[in-house]
Amino acid sequence: MQVAEQSLAQVKLSQAANVRAGSYSGGMKRRLSVAIALIGDPKLVFLDEPTTGMDPITRRHVWDIIEEAKKGRAIVLTTHSMEEADILSDRIAIMAKGRLRCIGTSIRLKSKFGTGYIANVNFSGNGHAQSPNINGDAEAPVNPNIESVKSFFKERLDVDPKEESRTFLTFVIPHEKEPLLTRFFGELQDREREFGISDIQLGLTTLEEVFLNIAKQAELESSTAEGTLVTLNLSSGASIQIPKGARFVGIPGTETEEHPRGVMVEVFWDQDDNGTLCVSGHSDETPVPANVELTRRPSLSRRAVGRGGPVGYVIDENQVPTTR
Repeated sequence: MQVAEQSLAQVKLSQAANVRAGSYSGGMKRRLSVAIALIGDPKLVFLDEPTTGMDPITRRHVWDIIEEAKKGRAIVLTTHSMEEADILSDRIAIMAKGRLRCIGTSIRLKSKFGTGYIANVNFSGNGHAQSPNINGDAEAPVNPNIESVKSFFKERLDVDPKEESRTFLTFVIPHEKEPLLTRFFGELQDREREFGISDIQLGLTTLEEVFLNIAKQAELESSTAEGTLVTLNLSSGASIQIPKGARFVGIPGTETEEHPRGVMVEVFWDQDDNGTLCVSGHSDETPVPANVELTRRPSLSRRAVGRGGPVGYVIDENQVPTTR
């Protein structure tokens, strides 16, 4: 009896101890499940989305319970909340398309699969000037230092702001720029007063970004294995069918004396709200490099016609020069 009372008190259900569990709300049932799972001091506990349906305050309380319960036991917790996984987990495993894709610490996964570093630059409020509008009236204040900081990042790291307002700028810095960061941020700090900067924050990209990148890669692999074709509308007005996820694609029927191997484009992919890969654009047409081994002869591709036009042929991205 004492164990049951202590367990209910831990999850803040003491006042509902005499109420039938079947009449509990969804969040209360989740808390009760956590309490039951910890009875008997098991050394291995499985928790399946333990905080789903909870309000923020109760969720934080259950996180504290789980954090305390981790001592001396192993807990396997499944969740769709990247925040929850980041806060509670010592090691994180991500599944996509029914397969385990990666496992490691939060920092390790962010370093390996994230897009880079997030830099937030906040500005003080004393550098604003009034900008007159077309009628001569004063508009909202404009901070003249923002353009200076944007130029500073562009010139030294070749990055543009991902988000900006009158009081802050947010930049995503790729991992390959890491060797430059110590000197860069040292100089930026030395010029804080000049730029009117009140605060600089630097951190790794979020776990959500890691999940989206892994899910995108899983979708690409799945589409490649299934041989799914999608329509690519070219700038010329023509349309071709291409394998979903293909990065470099040769355009059939473009062989000329000047370009005997035809031309190609780089295809840019994004994800829609459902996580499905979709074409977001393509590069200008460029000649197929002479060193590229074609997966099929262009003349044969001309006869391979799908519902949306001829079928393009995939070009191995490892054979395409990085500077084109």
